[in-house]
Amino acid sequence: MTQIRRNRGFTLIELMIVVAIIGILAAIAIPNFIRFQARARQSEVNTNLKSLFTGLRTQQRKPPAAIRATSFAPERGNRYSYHLNNDCAPTAEKRDAVDAVQNNTDTCIGVDQFKFTSFPAFFEVQGLTGPVWNAKCTNNAMSSDSGIFGSQDDWCFLAYGAGDVDNTPDNDKADTWSISSSDGQLQPSCPATGVTDNVAAGEPFNIYNDVNCD
Repeated sequence: MTQIRRNRGFTLIELMIVVAIIGILAAIAIPNFIRFQARARQSEVNTNLKSLFTGLRTQQRKPPAAIRATSFAPERGNRYSYHLNNDCAPTAEKRDAVDAVQNNTDTCIGVDQFKFTSFPAFFEVQGLTGPVWNAKCTNNAMSSDSGIFGSQDDWCFLAYGAGDVDNTPDNDKADTWSISSSDGQLQPSCPATGVTDNVAAGEPFNIYNDVNCD
């Protein structure tokens, strides 16, 4: 007598267990993926600030405050604004159209609003608090404001990049990085570790981390 085999399906409880496991894995994986994606976006500001540092350091004499005086020009599609002046005065390059609007005295380069239409033209820099610079830059009165400080033959600079990496530009502070011509002792404002970091000249430093703080 031939025995008929019946195909057995999944029970409702088994299906519920599988769905629960998938839900748990998604709850773990999705936030981690978002953080990974945000950290990858931070590579933009690191690369561009190093480029700005290199351009400034190759100058034999103190350059003008114009941010493009050293041929610094980040690629379009930038989600960060770049600052040699905290408030971007007197003028700044705007990137809200097909053609960027440039002026000879630009001290900042704005976010590419042509691509990121919900972003502000310039993010508010979360400046350093109580930085300690080497003797040369301290004597040149460099503190926490971005800019170029000193005389024609003896000068220092501090620049910032500020942007958004989690696509919530209206709800949190800007992801902010600094770079300078001075070795320094710096502290991040968020996450606040309470630890002073020894940062070398030309090394980008994350002052406010948009990935972990908002």
